[in-house]
Amino acid sequence: MSIHELVKKFMERVQTLQHLLPILPEEALYIRFECDGEMMLVAVSKNGVQRKQEADERRLLTVRGSKEALVSLFHGELKLQQQLRLSELFVSGSFRHMLLLESLLHLAKPYRYAS
Repeated sequence: MSIHELVKKFMERVQTLQHLLPILPEEALYIRFECDGEMMLVAVSKNGVQRKQEADERRLLTVRGSKEALVSLFHGELKLQQQLRLSELFVSGSFRHMLLLESLLHLAKPYRYAS
């Protein structure tokens, strides 16, 4: 499964789960996922989740790691903070934005992994 497929499924879940709306920001948060030479940029806001080509650098969070680490993250097997401690993922950007992403990943994870 490519990074594009993983991010697309995550985007679809965030779009359809109405209970996430209160925590989504008014202004777009740009999240760049990078792995094995692939990159995908998405914008998350109350207006929805869209794929983008450019980002506002002040509101950008970059998540970089191996494909296995990103699969584990998107499937909800390991949390973002756990993978950071294990040095499997690297994140650059605001701590607040990282916490928001972690909340979205946790609240939108597939049901089979929901705890």
